[in-house]
Amino acid sequence: MVATYDGIIVGAGVMGANTALQLASAGLTRLLMLEKAPGVGFGSTGKSSAIFRQTYSHYETCLMARESLQIIRNWQDFTGLKSTRADFRNSGVVFLLSQEGRAVEEVLSIHRRAGVISEVLDAQARARLMPDFSFCSAYLDLDAEAHECQEGLTAIYEPEGGFADPVGTTEDLLEVARGLGVELRFKARVTQVLQSGGRVSGVEVEQDGNLETVHAPLVINCAGPWAMGLNELAGVPLAERIVPIRAQKLAKRHPERLRAPLPVVNDLINGINIRPDATGTQIFMSSFREHHSHEEVPDPDHYNDWADAPFREEVLTLAHHRIPTFQARGEITSYAGLYTVNLEDNHPVIDETELQGFFILCGFSGHGFKLSPVVGMLIAQKVLGQWGRGKTDVPLNFFDRNRDPLRSFWSGFFT
Repeated sequence: MVATYDGIIVGAGVMGANTALQLASAGLTRLLMLEKAPGVGFGSTGKSSAIFRQTYSHYETCLMARESLQIIRNWQDFTGLKSTRADFRNSGVVFLLSQEGRAVEEVLSIHRRAGVISEVLDAQARARLMPDFSFCSAYLDLDAEAHECQEGLTAIYEPEGGFADPVGTTEDLLEVARGLGVELRFKARVTQVLQSGGRVSGVEVEQDGNLETVHAPLVINCAGPWAMGLNELAGVPLAERIVPIRAQKLAKRHPERLRAPLPVVNDLINGINIRPDATGTQIFMSSFREHHSHEEVPDPDHYNDWADAPFREEVLTLAHHRIPTFQARGEITSYAGLYTVNLEDNHPVIDETELQGFFILCGFSGHGFKLSPVVGMLIAQKVLGQWGRGKTDVPLNFFDRNRDPLRSFWSGFFT
C-alpha cells in the first residue's frame, strides 16, 4: 500500500502539534502526523513542567518566550476553540539570583528590549508576594556541617508568566490541526526514511504489525529524544552533540497552609525549580544542579522513569530551606522524563538538513514547551516561505545547524 501526502511530521508532542497547526494554517493541509506512542503525551511533552517564563541570556530566545507567552495567555483566540484544555494559570514567575556579577543588569536590559514586563522586588514586595519564603542568598552545601544564611539576594518577577497543562495544550493544538485536514496516526513508528537524488521522498512506517510506504517531498523531525535516531535513519547525523538526558522531578502534596499562592520559582542560587499545581495543594520540584543535569539515556525507549532516593532527599531539603514551612509530612510522588539536550550550547536546531526536504526541530534542552508556539511559526516560514497563524520577529536563522555556539552568561538550563 502506498499513500502520498504534501508533508509528514514525525512526532505528535507539543512541537509536532504546533508545527502541524502552523503548516496547515499556511495552506499545507495534506499533512500526515506519525506518533509511535498510543496517545498524546507519552514522551517528553507529558512530563514537561509546562512553565511559561521569559528570562533568557539571549534577546532572541527571550523574545521567542515572550511571544509564546502572549499566545498561551490568549489561547482561545489563537486556537479558535470554544472549549480548551490548556488551562493556563497566571501564577507569576520569580527568579532568585545573587546580586553579584552582571546577570541582573543583563536580564533587565534584555527584558526591556524584548518588551517583557518585569521588576526587581524590594524586601517589602518579596515579603508580600512570597511570605512563606526564606530569601537567603547563600548556596546550601549539603555536605557542609553547618549553613549560615546571608542577605543579598535579588528577585526578578515576571507577573505575566505561569504554567499550563502540557497534555491539554497539545490536545488543543491537535484538534485544530485535524480540523484543518491533518491526519494523525498513533502507534506508527518510522522504520526507514526514503530518498531520491539527494531529496527526501517519504518514509516507511510500521503500524499494527504492517509496513506501509508513505510518499512526501517534506519530512519534519519532531521526535524529541528519538530525533537523532531518525536523523541517522535518514543518513544525515548532525554535527551537534544532541542527547536525551534524564530529568527527575518530585510532586508533594503539602498539608501546611501557605499564606499566599505560590508563584513559579526558579532558584538560581541553589539550583532548584518550584512550581504550584492548578489546585494549589501540590508543589512540583526539579533540579538543575550540575550533578542532576548530565545523566545521558542511551535508549529513550528504556530508562528509569522514577526519581532516585538521593535526588528526592536532596531536592526536598533544598525546597525546605527555601520554604521553611514546607514540612516533611505529605504524600510524595516522583517521576523522570527526558530532555533532549544540545551539549554544544543548550539551544535547539531548527533547520533543513543536508537531505533536501528533511527538517529537524531538536535539542531544546528543557525549553521546548514554552517556545513551541513560535517554533511552529518559524518552521512554516522556513518550509513554505510564508506565515501560518501569526508571525514572529525572531530571526529565522538564529537556530540554524552548524552555527557558532550560542554562549550565555548563565550555564545549564537557564540559557
